[in-house]
Amino acid sequence: MDADHRVITIDRHEWVLKSPAHHTEVSQAVAVAEQERARQASRGKRTGDVHITPGDDEVIVSFEAERPKTAKRSGVAFPVDEAEAADA
Repeated sequence: MDADHRVITIDRHEWVLKSPAHHTEVSQAVAVAEQERARQASRGKRTGDVHITPGDDEVIVSFEAERPKTAKRSGVAFPVDEAEAADA
């Protein structure tokens, strides 16, 4: 198999509104989430779409962004065993 194995850590950014949330509150939360997502993306982080998840007691506005790689996550501190690599 000619593929690189990657481990990516994702941060989920959420804004939680009490349900029933007024449409103006939801639109404001979406605008704030879009601004934050754009800020993260401008710094070179990969980001996902903004999602609205309705629930019985809350409405969640969220997006996911890749956590930047640090020396700890570069693969040096967590080497993959040859046997584990063969199993994957």
